[in-house]
Amino acid sequence: MLGAPCYSIPAAMPASQRRTDPSRYQNTRLKALELFACRGFSRVSMRDLAEHLGIAAGSLYNHIESKEALLFELIEELYEELLHGAQQVSRQAAPANARLQALVEAHLQLHGRMAAHFRLAEYESHCLNAEQQRQIGALRARYQRLLVESVEQCHGQPLGDSCRAALGGIVTLLNQLPAWVEAPQLSGQARQALLRDMAQGALRGALGSLRD
Repeated sequence: MLGAPCYSIPAAMPASQRRTDPSRYQNTRLKALELFACRGFSRVSMRDLAEHLGIAAGSLYNHIESKEALLFELIEELYEELLHGAQQVSRQAAPANARLQALVEAHLQLHGRMAAHFRLAEYESHCLNAEQQRQIGALRARYQRLLVESVEQCHGQPLGDSCRAALGGIVTLLNQLPAWVEAPQLSGQARQALLRDMAQGALRGALGSLRD
């Protein structure tokens, strides 16, 4: 992928610990994540991946099940983190509007430590097989339902089909927005406030123009 930014990958807990040496496997995942995000998944060969991990190509399957399985785990991890954050917000004893704002804020803040995961989820999901795409689609749909429920609570009534469809686009916007906004002159706090205002403006616009 031309022009793809390279990321400094912060540690994130894996979706499941399925290896006998979790720390080594976690290190493998983070290095693979870095490479996939910088080059694009389809441009990374097994030989490239082995070289980046510093292991012999012939021993790669001792470290991972497959390149596609690793991509699936990374994207699954992102949506599980998004769902966890949304569920935490939904349990807050706060006004509905405040919970919706907190949900948007949690989504944007997650970019701070999982930016590369977001890039894979938005641009590399098509590389998954049909069953993997179905599972990721189900996780995304669950997250979208929580967003819809938060909006409905703010407005005190169910949303029409067109509004629900528009909110699916808002999820994509939230996933991609931080990568679009490059403002080096802004402090981290100011940039976060700008992103928050843009996301909330998109929400208001979608609901105001598409309510049916």
